Amino acid sequence: MLTEALREQISGRRVLAALFCTFRFEPGFFEQEILPALFDLPLHQAPAVRRLQLEDALRPLAGQVAVYYDRGALVVGDGTACLDVRRIPVQLTRGYFHPKNAFILVEDEDTGERALVALTASANLTQAGWWENVECFHLDEIPEGGRSRTAGDIRRFLRRVRSLAKHLGPHDALDQVNDFLSTVQPITQRSTNQVLHPHFIVTGSRSGASLVDQLDDIAGKWLRGADLEVISPYLDDADASAPLAALLDRFQPRRWRILLPEERGLARCRESLYEWVHARGGEWGRLPAAHTARGGRQASGLAASPRTVHAKVYRFFTSDYEISFVGSFNLTGPAHQAGGNIESGVLVEVPRPRRPRFWLEPVDETPDFAPTAASEDDDVDLDVIPLLVRYDWTSEKADVLWDAATVSPPLDVHQSGPLFTLPPLQSATWTQLPDADARKLAERLRSSSFLTVVDDDRRGVVLVHETGMAHRPSLLLELTPAEILRYWSMLNPDQRAAYIAAHGGDIPDGGADALYIPAAKPVDSIFDRFAGMFHGFASLARTVREALTDGRTEHARFLIFGAKYDSLPILLQRVLDDTDGDLVDRYLTVLCAHQVTNEVRQDWPQFWASDPIGAARLETSLAARAELREQIAARNDDDMLDFLDWYEARFLDDPAEVPA
Repeated sequence: MLTEALREQISGRRVLAALFCTFRFEPGFFEQEILPALFDLPLHQAPAVRRLQLEDALRPLAGQVAVYYDRGALVVGDGTACLDVRRIPVQLTRGYFHPKNAFILVEDEDTGERALVALTASANLTQAGWWENVECFHLDEIPEGGRSRTAGDIRRFLRRVRSLAKHLGPHDALDQVNDFLSTVQPITQRSTNQVLHPHFIVTGSRSGASLVDQLDDIAGKWLRGADLEVISPYLDDADASAPLAALLDRFQPRRWRILLPEERGLARCRESLYEWVHARGGEWGRLPAAHTARGGRQASGLAASPRTVHAKVYRFFTSDYEISFVGSFNLTGPAHQAGGNIESGVLVEVPRPRRPRFWLEPVDETPDFAPTAASEDDDVDLDVIPLLVRYDWTSEKADVLWDAATVSPPLDVHQSGPLFTLPPLQSATWTQLPDADARKLAERLRSSSFLTVVDDDRRGVVLVHETGMAHRPSLLLELTPAEILRYWSMLNPDQRAAYIAAHGGDIPDGGADALYIPAAKPVDSIFDRFAGMFHGFASLARTVREALTDGRTEHARFLIFGAKYDSLPILLQRVLDDTDGDLVDRYLTVLCAHQVTNEVRQDWPQFWASDPIGAARLETSLAARAELREQIAARNDDDMLDFLDWYEARFLDDPAEVPA
C-alpha cells in the first residue's frame, strides 16, 4: 500500500530529487521494492534485471537520491547495495535517529510545475515496514511558490539532519529539497475557519519542546476533553508510563484507550503497567482481526499469525471532529522528551463523514505477560562499529574515519573473506587507504557495498558511502559495441527498459557482478553496419546535448565520461580490445567518438573541464585512432594516408584542414 500510494501521488511526474529518513534500513529491499515507486517504467520480475533497469533509470538523478538512517539499525537483508543511492548513517550521542520520512521533488514535464511530495510514516525502509507490518502514513503535497504550514518546520528538520551527518556528504538531495521549500510562502496561523492546518512536529533538539508541549501549543483547545486513542507498539519498561501520564494530565480526555503490545499471544509490557492503566481510568485494546490478519494458512494448516502492529497513531476525537497525530513517535520517554530520539510526525485534522469511534476493541481478559517488555532495538544483533568508509569512483581513492571520541583499536575488514586491516585511527579524521586496499575495495563494491568490521570480540556491519557513481563499473559487464550503438538509438526510457528486459532473460545466477547480455547476431550489410553506427552516435550526441541544455549534467557525465555498459569510454574500450574485429569498423567507431567529443569540448567547455580525470581517460582512448590509421594504410596503397587526412577533416567538419 505504501509503494502504491507514493507512486499514485507522484502520478507519472519526473522525479528531480528524493530524500528518505529511517531508523531501520534494509538497502537491498529499498533498491528492489521502494525505488521503483519513483519511476514510471516496466520493470522485470527477475531481481538482477530489475536492478540493472533501475541503475539506468537513476542516471538523471545522479547524487539526488539519499537515505539517512540510524547507524545502529542497519538490516543486511539480501546483502546487496549497489545502486546510485547516497547512504548516510546518523549516530546520536543519546537516543535513536528515528524519523520515517520521504521528501520527493517532482516536476510535470508538460507544464514545468514542481511540487514536493511529503510522506510521514511509522514504517522503516525495510521489508517488514513496507510489506508486512500494520503501519500508518500521511501524504501531503506542497506546490512550488504556494503556501504551506509545514514547509518551515520541514526545513528546520532538514538542517538538523544535515548537522548530524557532518562527516559525510555531499547532501545534494537534501539541499535541493531545502532550496525548493525556500520558495514556499509560510502559513503562520494554526487554523483557518476553525479547521486545523497540518503541522509537522519534530522532537530531539536539546533546546526544543516536548511532544506534549508542542501538541498543546498547536491545538490544545481542541485536544482537551476529547476522547483519546493511542496506538504504539512500544512502551517504557516501567511500572507507570510517564509520557501517557503527561498526555492525560495535560488534555484530560473524556475516555481513552491504548493498544496492548503483543507478540505470540503474550503482552509485551509489565503487569504493573497494565494495572496502572486501569487504575488511571483507561482501557487496553486490540485492533480488529480484519486489520491484522495476514491471510492464508501456514504449512501446518493452522491460521497464519497476525501481523505486527508497528503504527504510531494518537487520535483525539469528539462527535464533531477528529485530530490525528501520525509518524514515528512511540509512547516512550525518549520519543516524547526534548533531547531524546529524533522523531517526526504530522498533526492533521481528519475529515470525517460521520461520528468517529475507537478503532481498538477493548481487552476484557487479563493477558499473559512476556518476561521482558518490547524494545525498539530487539532485532539489533550486531555491535555498532563507529567506522565510516567512503570510496570515490572518479579518483579511485578510499578513506576511513573513526567516528568516536578515542583512538580506534586495530580493525579487520571483511567482505566474502578478509579484505584489509586498519591500524589504530585517530578520532574524527579521514585517513586515505593505501592504493592496493582501495583497489580491493573497489572490486568488492561491484557486487555489494556492505562490509563487516571486526574489533576483537565485536562484530559490526557498515555501508560504504560511494561518490562519483558515473565512473562506477556497470552491473552489466558484457555488451558488444553493436549493442551499445543499438541501445543509444532507443527513443525513450520505456524502449530502453524493455530492451534490457528482453535481452537479460538468460542472466546466470552468479550475482549482480555476473550480468551479461547475449551477443547480437552479426550484420553483413555494409549499409546496416555504417548506417547503424552513425545513427547510434547521432542519438548519443542528441541525448548529451539535450541533457546539458536542460541542466542534467550528471546524465551527460554518465554517457561521456562514465563506466556504465553504454558509456562512451566503455564502447571505446570494447572496440580497442577487439583486435580480431573489422579494422575499418574499429577505425570509424573511434572517429565517430572523436566527432562527439569535439562537439562537447567546444560547445560545453565548463562541463568538459568539470571532470579532468574522465576527460584524460577519454583522450587516451581516442589517441588510438593514429595507430588504427597506420594499420589501414599498411594494408592499402601509398595514397591511403592522404585519403584518410582528407576524409577525417571532412568527417570532423573542419574544411580548413582538408588538403588541397
